[in-house]
Amino acid sequence: MRLHWETQHQASSFASMSAAERKEAIVKLSGNLQKNTSLFRKQTTEADKVTRASYEVSRLLARRMKPFTDGDFIKECILVVIDSLCPEKRSAFESVSLSPRTVCRRIEEMSDSVNDSLKTCCSNFDAFSLALDESTDMKDTAQQAIFIRGVTAALQVYEEFLQLVPLHGTTTGQDIFDAVLQCVKQHSLDQSRLVWVTTDGAPAMTGKKKGAASLLVRHCEVAGNTQPIHKVHCIIHQESLCSKSANFTDVMSVVVKVVNSILSRSLNHRQF
Repeated sequence: MRLHWETQHQASSFASMSAAERKEAIVKLSGNLQKNTSLFRKQTTEADKVTRASYEVSRLLARRMKPFTDGDFIKECILVVIDSLCPEKRSAFESVSLSPRTVCRRIEEMSDSVNDSLKTCCSNFDAFSLALDESTDMKDTAQQAIFIRGVTAALQVYEEFLQLVPLHGTTTGQDIFDAVLQCVKQHSLDQSRLVWVTTDGAPAMTGKKKGAASLLVRHCEVAGNTQPIHKVHCIIHQESLCSKSANFTDVMSVVVKVVNSILSRSLNHRQF
């Protein structure tokens, strides 16, 4: 300490100060340091609020399925309102970034966070089941919806939407099985804890040899997983099962004719 004093502060004004003056100088310097620290802390807090506001608006755009370019329009509307109500706070709102690239990046980061949280939740399951539902969207693209329901050691039950996988080619049992297996690997699911598979009544799902559920059970057996896996179908679409058993021919025939008439020609489809 003496060496530091002699080499760094011997020629400074501290050398000519008395002990009391040195204490006053130290108190003054400490106060200045606290002011600077509080200033930086305040600026950091304001920056965090601005970033949070950007994330909140991006989340709303994603939930409402609005284009990313609407972020600039929303910011423009906010600034118009601010100019009318409290123009002194305009600078705080101008710093909120809502450009299309920023909104896209925010949504991707939130999506990655949700995906990581889902992986963490699934890793705590002692047993889980999968529900598979394949349907076609408005653009005639087959979409494979995969849901998971699991239970932890504390008997806490979670049910989450796992993934929506588009099937651009064929929709055979092997194609559905490959999509499900890829989803299971992406979410690091332990296949030895799979106890139940629920599907719709399509042959590609329920086939005894080439159905997706049978292929998944056979894959687990080959991997050395000896737990019993139950297969259930037609629970997802109970109304379809009821329509087959109930005598609704007079109703279903009219509905089928109307749907076919609408979809048979592009002009009818556009008009409806």
